[in-house]
Amino acid sequence: MGMSSFELIKRNTQEIITEHELKDLLMEKAHPIAYIGYATTNLLHIGHFLPIVKVADFLKAGFNFKFLLANLHAHLDDQKSPWSLLDARTAVYEELVRNMLNSIGADITRLKFVKGSDFQTEQQYSIDVLRMSALTTLSRVKRAASEVVRFGDEPKMGGFIYPLMQCEDVVALEADIAFGGIDQRGIYMLGRELLPELGYKKPLCVFSPLLPSFSGGRMGGKMSSSENKGKVGLLDEEDAVNKKVNDAYCPEGIIKENGVMAFVEYIIFPLKYDQGKKLKIERSIKFGGDVEYTSYKELEKDFVKKELHPMDLKKAISREINILLEPIRKNFSKKKDLLREAYPEK
Repeated sequence: MGMSSFELIKRNTQEIITEHELKDLLMEKAHPIAYIGYATTNLLHIGHFLPIVKVADFLKAGFNFKFLLANLHAHLDDQKSPWSLLDARTAVYEELVRNMLNSIGADITRLKFVKGSDFQTEQQYSIDVLRMSALTTLSRVKRAASEVVRFGDEPKMGGFIYPLMQCEDVVALEADIAFGGIDQRGIYMLGRELLPELGYKKPLCVFSPLLPSFSGGRMGGKMSSSENKGKVGLLDEEDAVNKKVNDAYCPEGIIKENGVMAFVEYIIFPLKYDQGKKLKIERSIKFGGDVEYTSYKELEKDFVKKELHPMDLKKAISREINILLEPIRKNFSKKKDLLREAYPEK
């Protein structure tokens, strides 16, 4: 059952830069520091369980983990969060992330939340960001952040400061590892280029894949907070979850762009594996009766052979998602005022 620290960190990642550096780090330190940053913008969705499950892997591997609530970044990125709502949104984000970690049974004794505005205006931080701005070009920065920042036709200056700050966050948080979705790759590659010029070491990076949208192949793309149809929100009611999963793109036998299968692979099975449980799919006798799977590979094989029907899979996945979301919904039913304050337009 036991996985090594290296295997825990590597599982379900898309890329590690570099594996060699990671092995060295695990030899050197018993409790290295890793961090992830979330810009506190729109409400989170179930796609965020993918990195959250990885955060739990870091914690299991003995890391001290810093969760950056990047409130200034949320405003710098085309004012996705208005200045007046930053505090309330940061509070909602911290609560949601705590709830998600609790929901998957993570041990968070080694995790701490850090607010961007608490350290991102310190003198050394500002000097480093200014020095980086002198070392790089607008086009290089724009290319690095193109999958993260909303630039538009007339990009705002804030979108260019954002990635330089993100590079400096690694230094300021004393992180050995920068963890994030693969969309962050360009920014951290810029960091690996610029930070050594300021006398810092290159950040080690771990990237997880992005969960495809539930609108799947028709729309393509990742599950995103701004695209309502293809995402299941963390606070969606049970009926809404069932409907969205039911409508999700999940053609018989096809894995590509299939958000439902990706959710099963990257979220359901790692959690089941750690709990020593199987995924049960309930079916009527005429469709072969109930079936249990120990691994994603087993389930994928049946799905590709069309021996597991999308409707049966979806029923099971709706159930699993609702089990994950129930404690979060329950907790937030007592926090309606905070939600209204953070997202007045909803």
